[in-house]
Amino acid sequence: MAVKFSVRACPGKRSFSASIASESPLVLKVDVPEEPEKGRANRMLLSALENMLGCDVTIVAGHTGRKKTLVADCSQGQLLEQVKKNGKNTEKPR
Repeated sequence: MAVKFSVRACPGKRSFSASIASESPLVLKVDVPEEPEKGRANRMLLSALENMLGCDVTIVAGHTGRKKTLVADCSQGQLLEQVKKNGKNTEKPR
């Protein structure tokens, strides 16, 4: 089951972190330690979320802006649980 959610991305931060800004509708605030140049911040955002959630994540809208719409190949409950458990100040993905 896939879940569609919004992300407010904040590029150029010291470390990756994700927090729940709203559960209805589902919105995450995500700090990304990459600058938004040549898609680097988007690639890091997807990689870090996939590592944290343990499922595939795709950007479906907002490729060039800070507000994005994503789809994750997991349930909303799994997504919320993993963000609450692992979202704060995780290491920069490699």
